[in-house]
Amino acid sequence: MTEIITIKNKPNCFIAIFLPFGLLILILIMFIILPITSAENTYLLSILHYIILLIPFLGFFIIFLNIWLWNTFGKVILEISVEKIKVTNKNRLFSKPKEYQVSEIEKISILNLGIERTKYCVRLNYLFSKSHYSIVIQKSSKTIRIIDWLTIENANNILEKINRIVNEK
Repeated sequence: MTEIITIKNKPNCFIAIFLPFGLLILILIMFIILPITSAENTYLLSILHYIILLIPFLGFFIIFLNIWLWNTFGKVILEISVEKIKVTNKNRLFSKPKEYQVSEIEKISILNLGIERTKYCVRLNYLFSKSHYSIVIQKSSKTIRIIDWLTIENANNILEKINRIVNEK
């Protein structure tokens, strides 16, 4: 038995509304302003000049497009079966599905990210949102976060479904 759970990403309205304007400005720069500024008498040099000027703008365009797509249309799709758990990030550029064998998983649990402590700072995530829980897999002394930024109710429901299917052996 395989069950598919789809978790919609919680979008940031500021990014969803204003980042497309930045993407349009980058398109305007890449395809109108750069060709005009790199036009010279010799075509080979102007083409090389255009390509060299285009590379950083194209890089920023791809990064901003990835952020905007994931923020606006992003979904995490969990395919849970008795043998494996497959995690797919839908609408994210350069992301491939990850599979975890159930036999290799030691524990599946909920991680509270209300207070994140890193080497350099402490971040208080609970101040602005109730969505600061994560579903984690413990596999060979590593903790792998598979779904982030859930409410405690959603995290408990998903964990219950995962445990029900995985324990059906």
